[in-house]
Amino acid sequence: MTRRFTKFAALAISAFAMLAGCAMSDDQAARFLVAPDKYTLYSCDEIARETQTKVAREHELQQLMAKAGNDSGGRLIGDIAYRPDYITVHGELNDLRQTAIAKKCAGAAAAAPASDGAVH
Repeated sequence: MTRRFTKFAALAISAFAMLAGCAMSDDQAARFLVAPDKYTLYSCDEIARETQTKVAREHELQQLMAKAGNDSGGRLIGDIAYRPDYITVHGELNDLRQTAIAKKCAGAAAAAPASDGAVH
């Protein structure tokens, strides 16, 4: 039930962002989808592993959205299909970065370079 609600909420936020003329950035939308301090209990090694996984997933989603097409129809389909997951992963990466910095983990924050939220 929670997973269904999360996906619905992500879809609703994506639709709202599109209707608002992209006035809401990915970082702002991610605040609604990612639990704050989700990674607080992770060790530095766990943070590093999770960061690598999330970076790979973020790149995969960026490629899928780019592949969906450059015309408005393809972009709409790509946004509906992939944007909610992309926003969630982007927010989780931000949380991982902040946790790594707070815990003073060596290399964990550097493993996830801050992205600009733009999909290439």
